Amino acid sequence: MADFIPKQLEELLFLHREVNEKDKQLDDVKNQLSQCTDAAQQAALQSKLNQLQSTVDDLIVMRKLLTSLSSESVCAGGAGSGGRPDRVGAGGGDAGAGADAPPAPRRLVDSAAKLLPAPLDDGGVVWKLTYYGDRALTYVDATGVVGHVRSWAEAALRAARDQEWGNVPTPLLVSGLIKTGKSYTLEHVVPAVVAEALCKQQRAEQQAKQQQQQQQLVDRAEDGLLAGMMVLRLRGDQLDRSRGATAMLKSLLHLLLLWAREEHVPVRAGALAAAEADLVWPDIGTPSMLGNAVLSFLKAVEVPVLVLCDEVQSLFLPTIGDKLDAAGASYMRDTFMKQLLVYGPHTVLWCLTGSDMAQTWINIARMPPNGCALIVSVCAAHLPATYSAAHVHSVWQQLQDRHPDVVLDRRLLELCPRSIALLTMLVRAWVGGSCPSDVDAFVRNFMQSKLMDESCREWKLSLEAMPVSQRLTILDLSFPAVGARIDTGLHSGLRFYLRPHLEKRADGLYFLRDSHQRQIVRFLLDKDGALRDSWTDLEFSATLTQLDGGWNLFYLGEFADYLLGPSASRRWQSKEPPAGKEDFEAKLQAIAADVAIKLCEAGAAAGGDQQQQPGGGGAALGPQELWERQPWFQEVLNSDWNDRDREAYVKNKLARRTHLAMLVFYLRLSRNVLGHTKPWDREAGSKLLDVGVIEALPGALGQSLFEFNEAMVGALRLLSRCTVQAAAAAFSAELSGGGIGGGSIDEGSGEDDSSSGSGLSGGARGSSGGGLRSATGGAGSTSSGDGHGRSSSGGGRGSSSGGRGRGAGALPDHHVLSHRAGPAAAGCGHRPPLVYATGGSHGRWGHGEQRAPTLAPRLRVRLPLFAPAAAAAVGPRLPCW
Repeated sequence: MADFIPKQLEELLFLHREVNEKDKQLDDVKNQLSQCTDAAQQAALQSKLNQLQSTVDDLIVMRKLLTSLSSESVCAGGAGSGGRPDRVGAGGGDAGAGADAPPAPRRLVDSAAKLLPAPLDDGGVVWKLTYYGDRALTYVDATGVVGHVRSWAEAALRAARDQEWGNVPTPLLVSGLIKTGKSYTLEHVVPAVVAEALCKQQRAEQQAKQQQQQQQLVDRAEDGLLAGMMVLRLRGDQLDRSRGATAMLKSLLHLLLLWAREEHVPVRAGALAAAEADLVWPDIGTPSMLGNAVLSFLKAVEVPVLVLCDEVQSLFLPTIGDKLDAAGASYMRDTFMKQLLVYGPHTVLWCLTGSDMAQTWINIARMPPNGCALIVSVCAAHLPATYSAAHVHSVWQQLQDRHPDVVLDRRLLELCPRSIALLTMLVRAWVGGSCPSDVDAFVRNFMQSKLMDESCREWKLSLEAMPVSQRLTILDLSFPAVGARIDTGLHSGLRFYLRPHLEKRADGLYFLRDSHQRQIVRFLLDKDGALRDSWTDLEFSATLTQLDGGWNLFYLGEFADYLLGPSASRRWQSKEPPAGKEDFEAKLQAIAADVAIKLCEAGAAAGGDQQQQPGGGGAALGPQELWERQPWFQEVLNSDWNDRDREAYVKNKLARRTHLAMLVFYLRLSRNVLGHTKPWDREAGSKLLDVGVIEALPGALGQSLFEFNEAMVGALRLLSRCTVQAAAAAFSAELSGGGIGGGSIDEGSGEDDSSSGSGLSGGARGSSGGGLRSATGGAGSTSSGDGHGRSSSGGGRGSSSGGRGRGAGALPDHHVLSHRAGPAAAGCGHRPPLVYATGGSHGRWGHGEQRAPTLAPRLRVRLPLFAPAAAAAVGPRLPCW
């Protein structure tokens, strides 16, 4: 027998060489046939090609037969694993029940955590995951993920018992955006839920036996075996995928063998030896052989298996060096993964997740639809990216309890978005880094070095493979004021991936629901759809939520002025108001009413016995006086970018008589400040934008920035794309050049119009309308969001940029204000249009003539937060902010 095995291996190697040689001949003949134009020669070449193909098929059949004989010989002789007998599990050769019997396999029901719910007041549930011993974890379930996984597990176990069902149990896909706890869910929650479902199934079987008074149920091959389910944990990024699909499958088969031996997995006789024989085959560039070997080994496992596969996108992306193995990737997607997930063993349950879920969904969608289209049958558990304040505070307390020797700095909570996964990572890194005292700098560095690096890796592969049009669609999804179509603008796989994380606007377009995820996308793509892979410190001078709020406040000011501003009443006399105007006005009216209550309460507290009520008479202050008392209102009113609006306001102080009119005016002023913010305008510690402007209204309302940002999004989503374009055109039409103020203003009549109560004419309103496009193509970026505290990095509410709580301030004399000098002044002679022209070259600000304003097909190109003057002041190419 010892002499027979080397002879068989020698014959196998000979057959490998023959197959390789014939394959080369096949390729040569195919090339000749593709270049041949003579009909007679084509017929001869085709005949030769058929003969070679037949020979290759015969050689492959002989090789399979010889491989089978070799496997049986190895099993019978106790060889095949370095001289060790094949005694793994119940089917391993000469394994017996005596002293030499292998250890019992570790069952899922013995190793998984036990689930205990603790309902929360807002409808969510915090699950306690208790392992044997004293180890306990928690899982915040705000959207019913556990219930969804439970439904999948029960259906999958039923399918595993039903051999007559054609397909295997539907795989579960744990899906989510960046840093949403996908791996945590896969590792801890899914096994616990499946183990719970197994126990429930066992109890149901026992009750059925008792009710039917039978000794046992109808005999099935799987009855009694599902309780013995084991767990196989795989990570796609641990496979050797840099040498092509064949090497990756070989490393996968090797991991399966290690798992079988270490976990004492019962397998059919000869399966281990056959798999080891497959591993010694030389690489002949045909991944299908090893793919079949992996499938055969899984079918030989004699117990049910729950496969927890993380980083699954790597299985679709074999490479040769640093380039994609295109042929291997096609085989992995179209053949291997399709067979594995749709036609594999009935008692193997697959649960998949990964960091690049966009790439995973795209590959699932691209699988051949014949037989069963996995994209429509896969069961997906979509994890939320944002949680309620109650959920986040609950996790914060748990993190504090987990680190009893450390007092967690509350700034970590205030500067982090409402993401439990991000908060957990942030606290872990802070504690592991010896609790640095400068929390703001730590969070800024964490977001730049950790979050964005991981975000870039998670999106990079899928974004690189997309056409530019799809990348621009994803970028449009990051702006609630713009939105995008997903039925025609996105790959079907991306639609399945992103749809649970999107909200629908009134015009049918979609946008991303989560504020910090929107800002992450803006970091990753510039205005042209090009990928970014580096960021400056300046871009992270504010939090993700602050930056998202800045974008939304900019658009809200633009839309409010267009729909409800001084020119609105005359504008709608000649044409019908756009759809959504009334609902939009109602949203702003509600905000204005809340502001009125807060300002009256503050005025009453400051005036002692003089009680201020909205609409009150006598000594009560009017809306204009109440707003003028606020330092944050004075801050934007006295901005250099609002000099013309300020001049008109002083001349026409009786024009705005309602809180809604004052709110619309304030939003316009804020829009102008945000649209012209430049780093060199900040004194110490440059900031990309004035955080005080963004946090002023939520501070006055006693709300978090997160809550106010959601209110702004609720108003922005009501307007159609046509209204967005019209508002942009209206602001663009105001640009007439001339000084920082630019433009001109006609003095109004002093009569309230129906919405804003101002008499300003609808002509040009100067610099106030001059929101600037991004000179560098930046889709407006900055950094980590808050969602809790409102005095996060970028200037608190007591600072000069927007301090609140001071005494009433008199309106300063606008004639003695001195404008800031600096690089921006060099280009102040002309203002660029708010949108790009559809053709022609880009004129630099202050150089060349101004082009007529045109509407770009994509409105995000005129986003704020960095001035075009920077192109001349700093250089021809700037970071894409």
